Amino acid sequence: MNRDVHLLVQGALLERLLEKALAEGAVFARVRRIDERSMRIETDVRSADTLIRMCRRYSLNCRTLRRGGRTALWDLVRRRWTVLPGTALCFVICALFLSRVWLVDIRFTNAQINPDIQRRIAACLEENGIRPGMAASAVDTSHLQTQITASVENLSYAGVRLQGIRLLVETSPEVPAPKLYSLSDVRNLYAVRNGVVESVTVYSGEACVQPGDTVLAGEVLIRGVEDKSKEETTPVGALGKVIARCWYEGAAGGALYSKQAVRTGRSSFGCRLRLGDFSLTLTECEDYASEETQTEVLPIVGLFLPLELERTTHFETALHARSADRATLERQLAVLARADALVSMQAEDMEYEIASTWTDTQQSGNTLRVRAVYEIYTDIAATRDALTEEVY
Repeated sequence: MNRDVHLLVQGALLERLLEKALAEGAVFARVRRIDERSMRIETDVRSADTLIRMCRRYSLNCRTLRRGGRTALWDLVRRRWTVLPGTALCFVICALFLSRVWLVDIRFTNAQINPDIQRRIAACLEENGIRPGMAASAVDTSHLQTQITASVENLSYAGVRLQGIRLLVETSPEVPAPKLYSLSDVRNLYAVRNGVVESVTVYSGEACVQPGDTVLAGEVLIRGVEDKSKEETTPVGALGKVIARCWYEGAAGGALYSKQAVRTGRSSFGCRLRLGDFSLTLTECEDYASEETQTEVLPIVGLFLPLELERTTHFETALHARSADRATLERQLAVLARADALVSMQAEDMEYEIASTWTDTQQSGNTLRVRAVYEIYTDIAATRDALTEEVY
């Protein structure tokens, strides 16, 4: 038999109570006497009900210590009957929430966000009735994808998909067509900056320099001619790359010794009364050749009579030489010099590879100057038009 119910019975002649309960068909799994007037009984639900009924009949104290099993579960359900309808309502709300679109996200793949294209896509979605809170079953992703591709220009790809409560629109701007090159456009390629040639790659035309040559800006690197025969040449559009070593410099300077104003300890005080534009000097403060001034204004009367006491303090100062830490100053100037060189490099629209960098330090009197040099590899060949427009 099970022991779902634990009872505590208190009173006299408890053994006779158990005999009468057994006579009425009750069974007990365990009976343990606690003291002369208390007994703990472990039994099933039916026997527990019989024993409780008899205790009420004979006016004995019977208390339920523990109730388990299906009966306890049913009692719990009866006491907490609102849990089931509340759980059901929660499931219904979640189902309704998850069956609708609450987020509309427009994302650009492998590109920066284009506000103009984003606005046009949002307008297209609005025209097709897409709005937060609409039923997910009413969203036709294939139709939306077709509409966005047809109505929004400058797109190479548009995809629409549902991700739970989120409608994701992924787009990619079209890639601009590369610039076409025609051999019939006769031209030379010129150096856009000074450098030492590292390599020459000619696709069309005739190379005028070779690795190791030092070239100046404006010098012809690849001439736009090709041999048609031993005696005759034909003009073409020069095309190729000339990789050269170039140098960019940056500089920064700072003082090794600086003068700093330090208070000597001497000070003087003065005050005056002030009422609007009128003022009355109470005490004069002494002036020093080198000083710091501190002024405090204290209201005396308040809002209705703006009478103020202005207190002025003069602190005497003296200039003291302050020596900077040379190593720290040199490190700081090196950072500034490198930044200066990088700014000059990045100001030019070019692709480059940094080969090496170094710094050198010079001192002139009280000034410490650091020069930073970046050595880079870059293509210095460009057309005359590009050279004139300072594209590189």
